[in-house]
Amino acid sequence: MLIKEYRIPMPMSVDEYRIAQLYMIQKKSRDETCGEGSGVEILENKPYENGPGGIGQYTHKVYHIGMHIPSWFRSILPKAALRVEEESWNAYPYTRTRYTCPFVEKFSIDIETYYKPDTGNQPDVFNMSPAEKRLRTLDPIDIVKDPITPHEYLQEEDPRIYTSDKTKRGPLQEDWIEEYNNNPGKTPIMCAYKLCKVEFRYWGMQSKIERFIHDVGLRKVMVRAHRQAWCWQDEWYGLTIEDIRQLELETQLALAQKMAHFSQTEEATEANGAVSSPDKNQEVKDTINSLEAEEVVSAGGGGDTLQTKRAGLTKQWSTSSRSSRSSKRGGEIPSRHSLSEWRMQSIARDSEDSSEEEFFDAHEDLSGDEEVFPKEIAKWNSNDLMDKIESADAEDTPGMERSPSKIHVLILVLHGGNILDTGGGDQTSKQGDVNTISTAFDTVMRLHYPTALGRIAIRLVPCPAICAEAFSLVSNLSPYSYDESCLSSSQDHIPLAALPLLATSTPQYQEAVATVIMRANQVYNDFIRSLDGTTFSGQVCLIGDCVGGILGFDALCISNQTIGESQNSSRRGSVISVQDAGSLGKFEFEVADFFLFGSPLGLVLALRKSVIPVLDVAQLRPACQQVYNLFHPADPLASRLEPLLEKKFHLLPPFNVPRYTRFPLGDGNSALLGEGVYWDVLPLCLTHNATIPPHPYPCTPSHHAVAARWWGTKRVDFALYCPDALTAFPTVALPHLFHASYWESTDVVSFLLRQVSSPHNLPWPEVSEFTPSKPREKWLRKRTHVKIRNVTANHRVNDAVFTEAGLQIVTGRFMYGPLDMVTLTGEKVDIHIMTQPPSGDWVYFDTELTNSGGRVSFIIPESKRLGVGVYPVKLVVRGDHTFADSYLTVLPHGTEFVVFSIDGSFAASVSIMGSDPKVRAGAVDVVRHWQDLGYLIVYVTGRPDMQKQRVVAWLSQHNFPHGIVSFCDGLVHDPLRHKANFLKSLMEVRMAIFACYGSTKDIVVYTSIGLSPSQIYIIGRSSKKMQAQCQFITEGYATHLSQLEYNQRSRPAKTSSSRMVLRKGSFGLGAKSDFLRKRNHLLRTISAQPVSSLPSGSGHSRPERTQSQSDSHSQHGPGPAQRSMSITAGCWGRSGSTKLEPGVFNPK
Repeated sequence: MLIKEYRIPMPMSVDEYRIAQLYMIQKKSRDETCGEGSGVEILENKPYENGPGGIGQYTHKVYHIGMHIPSWFRSILPKAALRVEEESWNAYPYTRTRYTCPFVEKFSIDIETYYKPDTGNQPDVFNMSPAEKRLRTLDPIDIVKDPITPHEYLQEEDPRIYTSDKTKRGPLQEDWIEEYNNNPGKTPIMCAYKLCKVEFRYWGMQSKIERFIHDVGLRKVMVRAHRQAWCWQDEWYGLTIEDIRQLELETQLALAQKMAHFSQTEEATEANGAVSSPDKNQEVKDTINSLEAEEVVSAGGGGDTLQTKRAGLTKQWSTSSRSSRSSKRGGEIPSRHSLSEWRMQSIARDSEDSSEEEFFDAHEDLSGDEEVFPKEIAKWNSNDLMDKIESADAEDTPGMERSPSKIHVLILVLHGGNILDTGGGDQTSKQGDVNTISTAFDTVMRLHYPTALGRIAIRLVPCPAICAEAFSLVSNLSPYSYDESCLSSSQDHIPLAALPLLATSTPQYQEAVATVIMRANQVYNDFIRSLDGTTFSGQVCLIGDCVGGILGFDALCISNQTIGESQNSSRRGSVISVQDAGSLGKFEFEVADFFLFGSPLGLVLALRKSVIPVLDVAQLRPACQQVYNLFHPADPLASRLEPLLEKKFHLLPPFNVPRYTRFPLGDGNSALLGEGVYWDVLPLCLTHNATIPPHPYPCTPSHHAVAARWWGTKRVDFALYCPDALTAFPTVALPHLFHASYWESTDVVSFLLRQVSSPHNLPWPEVSEFTPSKPREKWLRKRTHVKIRNVTANHRVNDAVFTEAGLQIVTGRFMYGPLDMVTLTGEKVDIHIMTQPPSGDWVYFDTELTNSGGRVSFIIPESKRLGVGVYPVKLVVRGDHTFADSYLTVLPHGTEFVVFSIDGSFAASVSIMGSDPKVRAGAVDVVRHWQDLGYLIVYVTGRPDMQKQRVVAWLSQHNFPHGIVSFCDGLVHDPLRHKANFLKSLMEVRMAIFACYGSTKDIVVYTSIGLSPSQIYIIGRSSKKMQAQCQFITEGYATHLSQLEYNQRSRPAKTSSSRMVLRKGSFGLGAKSDFLRKRNHLLRTISAQPVSSLPSGSGHSRPERTQSQSDSHSQHGPGPAQRSMSITAGCWGRSGSTKLEPGVFNPK
């Protein structure tokens, strides 16, 4: 979801704006409706009393947008997709408008507006939560200064020229807002505060469409609409609200008459499968966009904003492409409703599967500040990036007095669009793609690589659209090129793979390569001259898209060529001769990594090898350290590079890039070419595909021979996940869709971050590593060594909550065996606390001896008292360096919290000691909702503390937000009394319970501490006997969450200081750096799937099951980080603490 707040000052009063707004709405609705297939239909227009804003006017409209959608897109859409519904609630000076499409379920536009008598200087008129503020972007609009497109400019609508005959107002100067602020009250003033939320949750296109709707469908329309509202004031000035209502009634009747035969026409259209002929090259970019963007939004809608001509929205949203031809008249081809609906729903369902069903609680807040993914999946740290560059700075710039540049990595994006783009590529849309991937970088870094924030700079290098002429030529060769009505059929005959081959064989191709080199050097030099790049000494990486990747590769090869390599070069465009290389220039900087995004480079190189049989592709050495060829397997332009470097590699699948939603930091599989596993599997592949004996392997390529020919030290081909349903889309529609998906893909961004910041030749950094302050010693008691032999540690430290002035005590118990069979008695335990979380140093506090019950209690001295915050605690047994983790939470008085009974609220099945219980659907979302509102989360359970590790691992596995967990002290007779006593202890220190969740057994607990029925939520069937004691949640958490969000049954926590203290994160899913790591061994939970001994993607693995990690870590071989990798398979049936190895334990 993309959220923007627009602020639009207008030189009129709030009451005048209301008349102007309503007048404009009815006028535009009447003018824009031209009959069947277009225009506005008003279904309802009636007053209401108990709605948004109180008393107001409700309007329900339908926009028919069929004539404004690219015809090729209509071929895959049912008629329901050609209607956009608008509901608006006008309770002036508050209005709300919502746009939906019956066909596109995951699309909505929500516009909330306040009208205030000021110039737009109120900081928060919408009373947004901190999470919403982080997602919101402020965008002020000035009707005088903001530009308007030349074809829409009218002199009579220019505020700098217009003067009203009735009011004598105008013209407006460019500083009219500043002038009013300097002379308040001299002229009327008002501001429309518009909070616009746009959501289009479909794979590969979300960012582009949401950005387009904001930029074109909302902002552009609002600028023009408000200019018209000002310059048309002589038409509405002096009208009363009764006059407006009469005009609205007349408009509604007129529109009903125009649309009288529309429904019959729609039925006939569907029966015949009527579809207008598609533009020759108008692909999925225009497609998916146009569906919701072109006719979805008006500037206003029933009392929200001013509407403008729908024709203004019919302009295609072209992201870097324009069609070389346009259809001049419509044709008709059959189109099945069921097939069309399945195509769109399938990609929506796939998007939903990857987030809501499997990780439904970990996808929605990617752009916020919450930590929603496990950091322990791989020992990767974003400080690698800083360490790498700092070391480089130390070597390269000794004695430099100027401060080093904060930028460590410069990424140049060679953006040439896809092969269907034409020569008139839109520069702003290219920059928009770069902005999209920059936003994705910021989001991923904020969640998992916080120290890398601000260290990466991304710059655009626009490339020529070299395939435009080839596309035009091939289109003319189509068997259907003579018949405009058959353009939709002719597109299926376009050989897409031929376009790059033709484009790179023209004499003009060399000029295009020279242009790319020149522009890249210019962008690099501009960066070096900028403030951020003055002292830049980091690495430069290149990203090449479909076309930019081909140009970038040849540019890198030219930069790496010498005169002696000129032999066997062709002067045809397919292979650039070295004689021309000097005139083409070379990069003025060294390139570390070169990333290809869906580029058909493999096809181009295969053609060159066919033209010149003696050409060895491996000898075309690009001037970079590593080439990464990223592609979607379903992409019709996808081609591999590895079989060109070594033929036998066609037997190995490409390396699968892990899904970010599952493995945000990778899963541990190494892409290093030198990994022995590849050389173990390749002979097996050869044996499986040929009748040769397994020993020896005469045809197996030598490791060293392949490495000498390879383009780097890692695998080259990397497969990305994509929905299987895309294969049902027209082939000609896929290039735009796949091209758009790279820029917003978190899978791609997280992969890039791991590569640029964890080079395999660097030693593993020891940032945030925990090293015991005291070395291992002999046990104080001789019997201890015998007692704990062959049993696993099950230590635990209770989570504790204190107030600022209260006594701060750390208590723990040290036992061995799953049922506490052995007690650690009379032995040393070292106490460490991270006093500056989340990534500070561990501070040794003291050493205590366990008592006869294995317990340790330590009072933090006054001199070391902890301030308000959440502090990780680690107690380490001196004798064997096993340990236990916990958290101390220091809160101010008045902190509000929400209580959840773990078994009663979350578990959908019963498990005492056995398998992993199921989670109730939507449970995590409800907990996170309360966490987002600023409440402390408290988990209570009647289970004994010996099960703490199992229960916390279960919470971690299912991504529950972090909170305080309370267990019973061993096996107790009345666990419900323990829950009540624990909650009472929190209330006694002036903490407030806002809500509680549990089962019917927990009602007596919550009522005993004085909670009202409105605060108690019980999951399960309603009971008449208990109906008056609580609120039952009978329809599941999803419905309950909707009630909390939309019925105002929840509010933000009152105590702002506590909201700043509480970190948003999940168990084991660290906030910021290393926050919330509960157990070293329990949180090595990469996946419930066993780790295969084969490389990623071997066998029959699918791309979406992929796994990866920073490759440097894998060089260290098996070690502590690889223990308990499958703990999630039965985390409630295991117990034990990990033994601490010196120097390798990260703080948990």
